[in-house]
Amino acid sequence: MEKLKLFILIIFSFVTTSVMAAQQDVKALTEEQIEKATSQAYLQQILSIDSFQNAEDCRNHRKDAVMCANYILDTPCESNEKSDLMWIYCARYVLLWDEKSDEILISYPKSSQNWMICTEMLSVFLAACTKTAIEDNIIHYYSKEMHIKAVTACVQYYIKNKKIMDLLCRPNMKKMVKMHRRGKLNKYLSKQYDEEYGTGKPQTENFFIPD
Repeated sequence: MEKLKLFILIIFSFVTTSVMAAQQDVKALTEEQIEKATSQAYLQQILSIDSFQNAEDCRNHRKDAVMCANYILDTPCESNEKSDLMWIYCARYVLLWDEKSDEILISYPKSSQNWMICTEMLSVFLAACTKTAIEDNIIHYYSKEMHIKAVTACVQYYIKNKKIMDLLCRPNMKKMVKMHRRGKLNKYLSKQYDEEYGTGKPQTENFFIPD
């Protein structure tokens, strides 16, 4: 549990530092991104959120958490300064929501040690888990369905943004990319889940926590 708290602190520190460093661009970002955002209130909420009060507060902001998760999954993490700043804010929002929500449990499978090696890829994984948990009502546990959908989303993100991700940390996803292109990724991830967690009831404890 202490290791989990330390890990959360490290990633939170990363996104907070990035946000603080880019504060001078916030006004420009707000003005330029407002047409793409669902509403000005939504965008302002992302830019200003510091924390969620409790689990009930998180339940009241499920829609916003999904919208932030979608932005992360649909947008390159580094394409230009303004889009990168929005990506960081959304990653921060998802992290804060996951930390206080009592509806989501995210387990980090040991097999992810080969590719979950940078903050950006971890943020993609958290976004995919958050989106799946909320939209598919997979709460209080990390299921095989969540594992398949979340890791598949990470593979798809890597394929779309390979140049950027290889520049950042070169995640080792060659095998999963090959499986995805052959239409065998679902079967591969299903077997992987069974090997790591065992068949039967879904995982209810954090299994692997990245260093």
